[in-house]
Formats: sequence, structure tokens, C-alpha cells
Amino acid sequence: MEERGRTGARSRLLLLLLAGFISVDCIDIRMDSEVYGIVGESAKLWCGFSSRDRISDLVTVDWSYRSLTGGPTVTIMHYQGKPYPTLGGPFKDRITWEGNVNRGDASIVLEDLKLTDNGTFSCVVRNPPDVHGDVPQTKLTVTLKSVSFKFNTVILLSSLVFIPSALVAVILLIRMKKAIQRDRARDQKLKKSSIEESQDCVYDENATAPVHCDSSSEKPPGCMMRLCLRCADDYDDDYRGETRNLV
Repeated sequence: MEERGRTGARSRLLLLLLAGFISVDCIDIRMDSEVYGIVGESAKLWCGFSSRDRISDLVTVDWSYRSLTGGPTVTIMHYQGKPYPTLGGPFKDRITWEGNVNRGDASIVLEDLKLTDNGTFSCVVRNPPDVHGDVPQTKLTVTLKSVSFKFNTVILLSSLVFIPSALVAVILLIRMKKAIQRDRARDQKLKKSSIEESQDCVYDENATAPVHCDSSSEKPPGCMMRLCLRCADDYDDDYRGETRNLV
């Protein structure tokens, strides 16, 4: 009996030693923390994994879903050699397998999104003997397509592009107009002589300087012309006086 007890103890010890050397590796699973989608469009739910062991034909993937409003967690996709999407429930005929397990990809695509799809999705991958690991989650948020947001975005982009261009064009036109006006004024000054500038002057009978200028259409003789005529009249008067004295 004593010998049999010793044999049993050795067997248990051997089992404990073997159990100490045997370890189960953990599979590493990664997912996006949040995914956003728009009603009527599609959204990809990414799931990547890595295993220390070679990917075998025994690898399995299970996708599950839980609504934000609560309720049970339901399996919506099972993969083992090929995908098996759910045949019922809210995701019927709206799930597509987009993964490649040989490359560590177990992603799916949800099509024709609805507001009721909002919730959390989890991806569980098993590659025996790697069957344990963390189970991450992705939160899906589906929103309505905002036409006003796109319209405002178009307006904003247009204003950023066209308003500066319009301002530059207006500034250039103003500068060109001012330059043309300066050139015309300079040309008019160059064409106008000093005699022409003095033709608007009106003299008093007893004054030698102009009293005022007349800008009427029918201009009187110029200042120089009137001055010359006055000098000629004075000279004739002096000449007649001297002639009378001689006679």
C-alpha cells in the first residue's frame, strides 16, 4: 500500500511538472475604437489579429453585436473556412466578409446603414491552440447625411478661393483706372501751351494784370493778344501826337 501511495504521488508530481511546462498562448486581437457612418452608405468594421502559431484551417471568427438601446448580444457573422453571415435579424443580407485570415484580417462591411445599427461590435478570433485573448469592441455611430453641412462646406471653400481673387481683381482695376486718369491728365498738360492757358484771362481797361478768368465756350482774345493790341494803340496815339507837334 505504501509503495502504491508513493507511485501515485510521483504521478501527480509528474503531472504538475508537465502542467508547468505547458502554456496556452494568447491571441492578439485589434479593432478600431469608433467607426462613423451615414444612413444608406456602407461602413467597414476592421478587425486584425496575430497568433504565435501558424494559421490553420481550424481558425474561427465570430462577430457579435449589441444595440445601444440595450438587449442581448447576438452573433451576426461566423467564419470557419468561409463566411456564414446571419440569416435573420436586422443585419440580414447586409453583411459582407472583407477579411483574409492568412493575413491576420477578419474585417466585415455593413451595407445600407440605418440609425438602428448604432451599437457596439466585437470580434473574437480563435486559432487553436491560441483560443484566449482580449475581446475588443468597436462603437458604430450612424448619422443622417447633412445636406446643409455639405452646402456650407462648399460655400466656405468657394469663399476662400473666389473672394481673395475678386478682391485682387478689384484692386487691380482701381489702380489701372487711376493710372489711366493720371496719364490723361499729364497728356492734357503737355498739349496745353502757356498762351492757351492765358486765353481765359479778362483785363480791366486800366489794369495790366488779369482780373478774372472766363471759362465760357466763346473765349475772348488771350491775355498776350490783348496786351499786344493795347501796346499798339498806345504807340499809335504817341505817333499821332508827335506828328501834330511837328506840323
